[in-house]
Amino acid sequence: MKHKIIKLISLLGVLLFCFVSGQEVKADVDYDIAKNITTAKVNSDGSLTMKRAITYKFNSYAHGVFYRQNLQSNQKIDDASVKVADGNDKGRKTDNYDLKRSKNGYRFKVFHNIKSNSRFTVTYFYRITNAITNYRDVAELNFKIIGNGWDTDLDYVKASVIFPGPVKGLKAWAHGPLDGRLQINPQKGKIVMTAENLAGDMGIEVHTIFPPKITANNQNVKNRNHRQAVIKQEKKLTQDTLLNQQKRTKRSLWLIALSLIAGLLGIIKGFRAKKIGFMPRKIRELAHNYEIPDVDPILAQILDTAKQPDNRAFTAYLMELAAQKKIKIEDYKAHLKTYYRITAIDESIVDESRLMKTLFNKIGDGTSFTTQALKKYHGKKLGRDFDFWAGDYFDSKEKQIYLPDSLINRKNKNIAIIILMMVISFAASVVALISSLKFILVIVFGEALILIFSLLALIFNIKRTGIYSEKGKIETEKIRGFKKMLKDIGKFKMKDVGDIILWEDIMPYAVAFGLANKVMKQLKIEFSQEELAKSDYFYYGFASNTGKDSFSANFDSCFNDSISTGSSSFSSGSSGGFGGGSGGGAF
Repeated sequence: MKHKIIKLISLLGVLLFCFVSGQEVKADVDYDIAKNITTAKVNSDGSLTMKRAITYKFNSYAHGVFYRQNLQSNQKIDDASVKVADGNDKGRKTDNYDLKRSKNGYRFKVFHNIKSNSRFTVTYFYRITNAITNYRDVAELNFKIIGNGWDTDLDYVKASVIFPGPVKGLKAWAHGPLDGRLQINPQKGKIVMTAENLAGDMGIEVHTIFPPKITANNQNVKNRNHRQAVIKQEKKLTQDTLLNQQKRTKRSLWLIALSLIAGLLGIIKGFRAKKIGFMPRKIRELAHNYEIPDVDPILAQILDTAKQPDNRAFTAYLMELAAQKKIKIEDYKAHLKTYYRITAIDESIVDESRLMKTLFNKIGDGTSFTTQALKKYHGKKLGRDFDFWAGDYFDSKEKQIYLPDSLINRKNKNIAIIILMMVISFAASVVALISSLKFILVIVFGEALILIFSLLALIFNIKRTGIYSEKGKIETEKIRGFKKMLKDIGKFKMKDVGDIILWEDIMPYAVAFGLANKVMKQLKIEFSQEELAKSDYFYYGFASNTGKDSFSANFDSCFNDSISTGSSSFSSGSSGGFGGGSGGGAF
C-alpha cells in the first residue's frame, strides 16, 4: 500500500510538472485607453445609476478587460449589466462576464476575444447604493468618479453627475489634474468634468452639496448640519491648491531664469573665445609628402590623431626595435596558422617598460614570447600595462613640443564649460516645465533657441581654439601628407620614392597608420623577389607572409584580443470621497 501511495504521488508530481512547464508564458497586453465617458445619475433614494463607457485601443491580442469599482463597506452594487462593441459597432449586451465582490468593492471581468490593432468599447451599467449622505441642511456626494487604479493613462475623460432637474444652491468641487475643467449648471442640474491625458494613478473626484429634498427617500441620514464643514474643507483645499500653484509658478520662474542665465553664459563663453594654438589642415587638403617624418611612428600617430597611441603604434614600435637589431622576429607554423616569436637580442629592452616586462617575463620565458601565447593570455595586467605605456608616450616631453597639454586642457575646459551650461539650461527648463505648464510656449521655444545658439557657440569655440603649437602644426601636416602618400600607394612608382632600404624605414609608419598590408602588397609587385630577399623584412615574414599572416596583422590581432579583455482646473488633493483605487485593465 505504501509503495502504491509513493507511486501515485510521483505520478501526480510528474503530471504537475508537465502541466506547469507546458503553460505558455503570457505576454503583457499592449493597449491604450482612448476614452472614459462616465455618467452618474442621482436617485431620490441616495443611490447613483452609473453608466461607464470605456474605449480601448489594442496593439496586441487580448482575452478581455476588467474594471474595479471600489466602495465603502455600507455600499453595494446591483442591477448590473454589460454591453460590448467592436470598432464602431453600436454594441450589444453580453452575459459573458463575472461580477465578484471583494474586500474593497466589486470587480467586473468581461471575456471577449480582441484582435490586435483594433478598438473595443465596454459599457458598464450598475447602481451604487448609499452613495449620498443626507444631513439636516444639505445632502453630500463625495465620489471618486474616475478612479486612480488604471494600468495606463487615459487619453480623454468626461465625467458627469446628473440630477433629476434644476438644483437651487448646487455647489460642486472637483479634485484631480490642475488642467482639468469643471462646469456646474444648476439650472439643468448637471456637473461636468473633463480632462485629457489623465494619469492612471490620478483619478477625478467630485464633491458636491445640494438640498436634501432631492434625495428625500435616502435612508443614509446623519442628524447634524454639515454645509459649513464642507465649505470650510473645500476652501482650505482650494487655498492649499492655490498656494501650491503659486509655489510651482515661482519655482518655474526661477528655473526659467536659471536656464536663461546658464544658456547665455555658455553662448558668451563660446563666441568670446580667443584664438589660441594652431590647427593643421585635414589630409584631403594636403599634397603628397615623400619624406619620412622627423618624429618616430608612435609620435606620428599621436600627432595625426591627437589621441593616445593604440596597439598598431606598439606593433610599429616593435618593428623599429627589430630594424635596430634589438629584437628578432621569426615566423612559425602551429596548427596550420602563422605565429611569430619575438626574441630580445638587447636584453635591456625587457626592462624598458612595464609592458615589455609583462610580455617577456609573464607571457614569455624571460628572453622571448610568441603571438600564440599572447593570444591566449587574458589577464588584466596586460591591459593596464599597455594603458600605462600609451599614457607615458602621450605625456612625453617630445610630444609636449608639438601637442602641449596646456592647449589641450584649455580647449577641453572651454568645451566642458559650454556643454555644462547647455546641460544645466536644458535640465532647468525641463524641471520648470514639470513644475508648471503655465509657461510652456516660452520654455519650449526659448530653450530651443538657447540650444541652437549654444551649439553654434560650441562649434565656433572648437574652430577658434587649436591644440597644436606652431611647430606641431607644421610637423602634423608633413605627417598627414606622408600618410596620404601611403594611402595612394599604387598610383605612383614606389621606386621613384626610394629603394627597398628606404621602404624598410617607411614600413613602421605604414603599420602605425594601419596601411602595412597595402604597402607590403605593392612592394611585392614593384620589387623583385631578389630585392626583397636582401631586405631584413624577409626574415620575419613581411615578404613571405601577407594579409592576416603578416607580422603587423598577426601581432596586432593577438595583442588587441588580449588587451581588450583586460583593459580598463481642478484643485489638487482629495476631500476623501469613496471610489479611490477604482480602475481597470486588460488580460
